[in-house]
Order: sequence, then C-alpha cells, then structure tokens
Amino acid sequence: MSTLFEQEAGPQPPREITATVEIQTLLKNLQLARTPLNISFDGRSQQFQSYIVGVDGPNARLLIDELIPHIGDKWLTQGESFRIDAWRDGVHIRWHGSAALKVLLEDAPAFSVQLPTQVTYHQRRGAYRATIQRSIDTHLELIHARHERQFAGELLDISATGCKLRLAGNQLQALQPGECYEHSRLLLPEEVRFDVNIEVRHCEYHEAGDETHVGLRFLHPAPQAQRHIDRFVHYLQREARRLAKEDLF
Repeated sequence: MSTLFEQEAGPQPPREITATVEIQTLLKNLQLARTPLNISFDGRSQQFQSYIVGVDGPNARLLIDELIPHIGDKWLTQGESFRIDAWRDGVHIRWHGSAALKVLLEDAPAFSVQLPTQVTYHQRRGAYRATIQRSIDTHLELIHARHERQFAGELLDISATGCKLRLAGNQLQALQPGECYEHSRLLLPEEVRFDVNIEVRHCEYHEAGDETHVGLRFLHPAPQAQRHIDRFVHYLQREARRLAKEDLF
C-alpha cells in the first residue's frame, strides 16, 4: 500500500488526502521545513505569504504567521474565504479555508484557522527532492566563467537532478533563467567538495527573510560527482522518513 512517506516513481496525478494523521503530518513537515505558504483570497488578485507556526491536532486548529503584505491580515479576520498553496519536495500541496482568529503565540501575533479536512497532494517531480535543515552544513558557489560573476549560499533542498539555493538579498536581476554557471563548486557534509556545471531554472525573492531562492539543474555531472549527490539525497530521504514516523507517535 502506498503512503505519503514513500517516494513514487515519476509525476503522479493529484490525490485528495482526507486522513487526519496524514494531513497533520504534511502540515508539520511544512512547518519544520519553514516552507512558505502562498495565500490568495476569493475574488482578489493579490497574493500573500505566510508560514505555519503551529499544528494543534487536539483542537483541530492550524496556526499561521501574520501575512505579508499585512493588508491580508484584515481580510483573514473578516472571514473571507482563502486558498493556501505550498510546494515541497516536488509536491504541490493546497487546501481551502475561511475565517481566522488572531491570537498570541509565545507573545507574537499569529492566526488560528480550522485544520483542513481535505488536502490536495500533487507530486509533479519525478526525482525525490530532499529538504536540507539549516543545521546541515552545505555550500554552493555559482561561478560564471565568461561574465566573471559569482554567488554563494546554502542549499535549501537537493535531488539527483538539481537543487535549490538560498542567497542573501534580492538577486532577481542578477540571475537569469537559462544561464549556465560552468565552474560551480558544491560542498557537502564531511568535506565532500566537487565541481559541477549548473543551469539556473527559476528565481524567487522572499521579502520576509530578504533572500532569493534559486532553482538549479545539474548539467551532466561527472560520475563521481553524481555518486556524491545520490548518497547525500539518500541519506536525507532516510532521515526524513525516520523523523516522519517518529512524529506520528
């Protein structure tokens, strides 16, 4: 029997998740990974961002941070219906809600909404993409040989075919999708260091943390480099499954 903790082979059609334990685990994983939530209100074109700050299973409540921009806080408390979208490990997760109660969580303002009873789970990427916690030491230097440009940051996630990089500040103008950084250098735990050719796929600026997230693709990595990447992804996958199972009990 397939579960959300097992990696499917290739993209899958959307699934409607209704089991309470699976929904809570999905939401807790989004919280632990500090995954941004994109929030939109019915009949309004503006998009907002927030984060999950708590999952209250016994009371069937979900706690989210204040919205950015803050005008969205007003619409939440007025009872307007909204949709939440999140992307993690190549999976698009979405659900709907309405109305919110403003509360204090450890002396910080937050919003309490009803825990969703149905979540749409759509795996769109074939390769497993593993989230990397900040406590794990990684480093990636993007080096463009011809244009003499260089960027450096930490990995947010990684798969056998690509990764996502966190850069400080707004780098949307400096990094263009389709550009190749032929002499980039990747550092993984235990001083595993190797060169890799990387293509920029997409960039997204997160105003809340003043950082740019860059989606990258590995271009024909050398066999030894691919082995290092695969080993690291498998390690992260095992750790994610172990933590998810522990969290259920």
